[in-house]
Amino acid sequence: MTTPARILVTGATGTVGSVILRALDAAGHQVHGVSRRGGAGPRQHTWRLGQEEPPPELRVPWDAVVHCAADTRWNLPYEQAEQANVEPLRGVLSLIGPETHLIHLSTSYATGLEGDISSHSPDAYRNSYEWSKATAERLVRATRDSADIVRFPIVMGARADGALDRFSGFFWLPASLCSGAVPALVGEKDGLMDIVSTEDIAAHVTRLIAAGPPAGHRLSILGRGKEAQRMEDVFETIRAALNSWRSANGVPLLERLPHVTPEQWNRFHLPFAEQHLDRAQLLRVTAFRAYQGYLSVTEPFDVTTQVADSKQALFLSMRLWAETHEGAARRIPQPWKERSAPAAAGAGGP
Repeated sequence: MTTPARILVTGATGTVGSVILRALDAAGHQVHGVSRRGGAGPRQHTWRLGQEEPPPELRVPWDAVVHCAADTRWNLPYEQAEQANVEPLRGVLSLIGPETHLIHLSTSYATGLEGDISSHSPDAYRNSYEWSKATAERLVRATRDSADIVRFPIVMGARADGALDRFSGFFWLPASLCSGAVPALVGEKDGLMDIVSTEDIAAHVTRLIAAGPPAGHRLSILGRGKEAQRMEDVFETIRAALNSWRSANGVPLLERLPHVTPEQWNRFHLPFAEQHLDRAQLLRVTAFRAYQGYLSVTEPFDVTTQVADSKQALFLSMRLWAETHEGAARRIPQPWKERSAPAAAGAGGP
């Protein structure tokens, strides 16, 4: 594609979209961003994709559109997940013509439990987020003769300093470790957790723009594949990053979590928790259960684009999270306490 190209980036204020926008701008393109609340500068626009028609200033020919906008929450009802991740794509498709180079950002987890996106059934996916991203990929293939689809796994910040425009998604984990909401490391010991940097995604998208539209549907899968970190190593890297900050700030260090397999946890520990923990504790334990599937992936993603080792990016991003979320990073994990038995009738008071 010739430079400068006129490019629209959706989700331009998000974790990934903001980095892609800057990378394309640095490459000399004429880049516009769009998000629900807009952003600073004349090329940042406000558009609630999937909820309203595009504003007049966006109704122009685009050489390329990089569709980054997404809601990564895993616990949305299916109707809301479709509204969050499928309807915005429909809005983008209504804006562009067949000559526009569409680059649709997806997730490596869109293949769900069966290893592909073909199933329409929610039962084929771990949650509504995976289902909605698979639905979006099928929509791209059904409506476009030419498009790039880019999948990637867990996202961390810049390799040099861990920088992120927004801490979301996987950053539930450091907050939970510091608060004690994660009572054990529940997952397969040989589980793999593939991680990329925002820079990896931005560099790949920049290359796709330079190469121009594909002849058909081109799928890219970014990651480490067989070289991905083991689940235990990821947790230890996160603990080391948090303890590095806690040590420098006089906060007691986090202890290593015991390892429990999902079978052991669900068969023995969870029933005990349901009987003895109070409501607040139980809510945190059952919420953590939703992540077991991601801590038990033993088959690597079949990546098409191998990225550099991401362990340092993980460490630096987690350390930066602690620096920018000091209140949460200073918390001291409290031991689980058995809920108090109800007082006997007539007991107490004079």
